[in-house]
Amino acid sequence: MKRVSPTSTNGQTAVGHSPATEALLYGGFGALGLALGYFLPHLADWLARLPWAPFQGPARLIAEFDGPWLRVVLTALGGIAGLVIARAAVREMLTAVVTDAEVRFEKDGKRYVIAKSDIGSVFTDGKYVVVLGKSGCELLREKIDEPANRWADAFRKHGYPWSEDGDPYQEHYRRWVPDTPDLPAVVNALLKARERALQKKDRADIEDLRKELVKLGYVVREEETRQYWRKVPGPEGRDRG
Repeated sequence: MKRVSPTSTNGQTAVGHSPATEALLYGGFGALGLALGYFLPHLADWLARLPWAPFQGPARLIAEFDGPWLRVVLTALGGIAGLVIARAAVREMLTAVVTDAEVRFEKDGKRYVIAKSDIGSVFTDGKYVVVLGKSGCELLREKIDEPANRWADAFRKHGYPWSEDGDPYQEHYRRWVPDTPDLPAVVNALLKARERALQKKDRADIEDLRKELVKLGYVVREEETRQYWRKVPGPEGRDRG
């Protein structure tokens, strides 16, 4: 397989989704939206003929007004909807600009800047890129959509401490069980709430509770619904969120 290097210009290296990925998303979702919009009258007519089918009211309405102009309008609306979904998908992808002094991460229209001097190690954990501070505090954990070697190349090029062996604190994690006596009550409560969020697969709540734990000086990771924690040895900075 041909290895593609991250894009480098003016002393900085950009890494994240490629133009080809973006074009594929826009083209794919746009084409799917156009097709769904065009064939929607056919689907509506079919549903209207089935007494047990759901959405009988809307289906009959579309079938009744079916005609050339309706097909044009629905096709156009489907295409627009597909592009909107593609835009949302692109915005959710993590991108970064790496320089010799800092890293500028961007996702969901928000930018997070981490100075090189504050970074102790960088590595990938499954589908996530993780940035740790000097004392082991987790400064960033975000899902990536490109191969890990592209991220590794970008950070190594600018002299960042990329950890080839993954998390350097791997041996420091302990399995969490309810009401662990070594943990403060507030930390146990947050981990208990996060366990429920993991069981429900509530990604937003899982991430919010992780950030709250980071603020208290605890790093947490999970395997399915099992949680593992470690205490950061000293105060350091703040979580990127």
